[in-house]
Amino acid sequence: MKDKLLNDIALSPVIDFNDTQTQKSYERWIRKSKLIHVRAISALTAILYIVATITDHLIAPPEILSQLTLFHLYILPPFLFSIFLLTFKKQFISLTQLLLMTAPVVATVGNLLVTTHLEHPAMRLTEIYLIIFWVFTVSGLRLWPATISASLIVATTCSMFVLYFNLPLEDFVMHCFWLLSSFSFGFLAAFLLEHSYKTIFVHQEYLKLLADTDKLTGLFNRSKLDILLKKELKRSQRYESPFGLILIDFDYFKDINDTYGHQVGDEVLIEIAELLREHLRVNDIAVRWGGEEFIIVYLDIKKEELLKLAHELCKKIEDHQFKKVGKQTASIGVTLFHKNDTINKIIKRADQALYEAKSSGRNRVVFH
Repeated sequence: MKDKLLNDIALSPVIDFNDTQTQKSYERWIRKSKLIHVRAISALTAILYIVATITDHLIAPPEILSQLTLFHLYILPPFLFSIFLLTFKKQFISLTQLLLMTAPVVATVGNLLVTTHLEHPAMRLTEIYLIIFWVFTVSGLRLWPATISASLIVATTCSMFVLYFNLPLEDFVMHCFWLLSSFSFGFLAAFLLEHSYKTIFVHQEYLKLLADTDKLTGLFNRSKLDILLKKELKRSQRYESPFGLILIDFDYFKDINDTYGHQVGDEVLIEIAELLREHLRVNDIAVRWGGEEFIIVYLDIKKEELLKLAHELCKKIEDHQFKKVGKQTASIGVTLFHKNDTINKIIKRADQALYEAKSSGRNRVVFH
């Protein structure tokens, strides 16, 4: 898993996640990361449009003042404040993105409608380049939604230039060039931002894996087990959905270290971890508890199935031919969630069952 995450960012200018689970995790992470961004920028932009209205009354030509006021005060700020309010409701995430894509197009149309009444519209048209820059680098839109929005802006602007503006050829060519330039620079900036977000996400996930997994076996560690058990205890108590826990101890593991050395002992632990992974169902969780002890948490399970799986695992380990130490065995303590259980109680029961399995001859399963 660690290597796969690192491969996702290995010197490539484009990060494509190799599995749907990582992609979905990234989508959830980026939505959450962008939420405050969108909230802040929509409110700030709305305020700036209100400030622009004050400026309009000081410097705008009288013939377009009423139209500027309409767009800069009565249309765009309410539009943007609506986006601001919607960011507080998770169920409106898709609507928020759609409105965020639409707002700059509305701003562009407003600008173009106003400037058609001016004899020299060049100064007012520069707002469109700022809008394109806003879409790509400030709005909080992802790369492709931003590209769609900016493309609509460019298409609308070029169409208006041809149909409604009587621009001299020199002005027309220069405005088209600046549109192309602002779009190109904006797209590049958005592409690099997207890459940066993915890189940050991958490194963050990698650091979480380092914190949650055992370095030798790649299984979850004790710290992660505490988090998982707290979650499962709450879920089981709420929904009366029992889970099982087994504690596995490799028999006579000290003899392996003494006879073959600790390096071979580590290789045996890696083989055991692989056996556990092969044994797990989709939602089950394997943990290295410490030394040669492992824990498996079985979710949504009854006693009969739990014991069946524990016996199958015991037999699987007994039948396995370890590469350097041959046949070995393991003892297993088994317990099931009880109402009002705590983490300490459930692990203590599994430990007592394991102690009984070892003291009664090893290579067996005991339930408490």
